[in-house]
Amino acid sequence: MAQNLKDLAGRLPSGPRGMGTALKLLLGAGAVAYGVRESVFTVEGGQRAIFFNRIGGVQQDTVLAEGLHFRIPWFQYPIIYDIRARPRKISSPTGSKDGEHLPASAVST
Repeated sequence: MAQNLKDLAGRLPSGPRGMGTALKLLLGAGAVAYGVRESVFTVEGGQRAIFFNRIGGVQQDTVLAEGLHFRIPWFQYPIIYDIRARPRKISSPTGSKDGEHLPASAVST
């Protein structure tokens, strides 16, 4: 069976010289690009992040500020929180001097 496969492979046309090397370089460059892409993450302005790692759990003592950060793929995951102050509108009916109810609202941050 193995001899039949070798004979079949010998009859197939071969590609241009250096094709195997170029293919290996292309696959290697793709693997490196994928690894770098998976190792980098960005924390935007108004956000903070902490790490979750698969062995120790959440690392609460390390708070990451905004910017570009690195992680170990598959082992560490960033958990990103929005820390911006959000305005809250508080509405309440109030009474006037003549006994009418008027709507009043205030915005608090």
